[in-house]
Amino acid sequence: MTWLTTTLAMYRGVAGRAGRLAFRNWPVLGTMMLYSIVLAVTALLASGLGIAGGLLMSLVWASCVSSFLSLVEMMVRTGRVSWRDFQRSFGAYLWDVVGVTFVLWVVFVVATPALRSVPQGPGLLLALNLLIIVLFNAVPELIYLRHASSLELLTESFAFISDNWIEWFPPNLLAGGVLYLVAQWPLDGLLAGLRTAAVALFVYGLMVFRGLLFLELDGSSRRGRAFRHRSGR
Repeated sequence: MTWLTTTLAMYRGVAGRAGRLAFRNWPVLGTMMLYSIVLAVTALLASGLGIAGGLLMSLVWASCVSSFLSLVEMMVRTGRVSWRDFQRSFGAYLWDVVGVTFVLWVVFVVATPALRSVPQGPGLLLALNLLIIVLFNAVPELIYLRHASSLELLTESFAFISDNWIEWFPPNLLAGGVLYLVAQWPLDGLLAGLRTAAVALFVYGLMVFRGLLFLELDGSSRRGRAFRHRSGR
């Protein structure tokens, strides 16, 4: 019961801080619209370039992910994001994102044909996808909070999830379910923009929450968190 009380108190504290940080740094939410525009324009430019277009699209996508993670880092670490932070964000974690994406791409390039050649292939491929989602779920936070290499990020994510899965996954699974329901809103035309805005807002708040939750869990023990809770810290 102590563990449950401590964990729920941690969730409340993290959610409160995440809400305040997200509200205070609301311009970061607008960058998500900018990323969408940049990716849409890049897709048009890359459509007739073949393999080169695919590489260009991958790099631009990784740059946008790098930018967003860098901005979330500034929010989580310092509480504020400046224009200078935004200018530097696109290259901050570009090669980390590219490295992790490449490793996962290699895994699927090797595994997908092999699994599809056996009778249980579809089920095994689904299991592989779920395994990667579970074991490497903390990679985004590790990119901007640990600054490790690509392979180290994957192994460290496995270690973090192994130690903290029971605290990490409940809010993330709940958030994933809510996000799925919001994304399925049956809206058309101009109202579809409302759904897109709601998804962007939700993802924005969720990533700040995840960053703060990671900091709470990383390097701490359940006993230590229970002690801090009892002492009111």
